[in-house]
Amino acid sequence: MTKRIVCRDAGYDCDFQIQSENEDELVEFVREHAMNTHDTELSASDIRGLAVDI
Repeated sequence: MTKRIVCRDAGYDCDFQIQSENEDELVEFVREHAMNTHDTELSASDIRGLAVDI
C-alpha cells in the first residue's frame, strides 16, 4: 500500500511531500528532510504516525 507524508500536515510551512510503497524508504527520506531542512530529529514511529494511506 502506498503511503504519503506532507510536511504541512506536520505543522511546517513547507511544500515537501513524499509517497512510497516502501515504508522504510519513506521513513529514511523524511528523516533526512526533517534534519536537513528543519533541523529536527523525528523517530520512525513519529514518521509512521504522520503517514496516510493513498
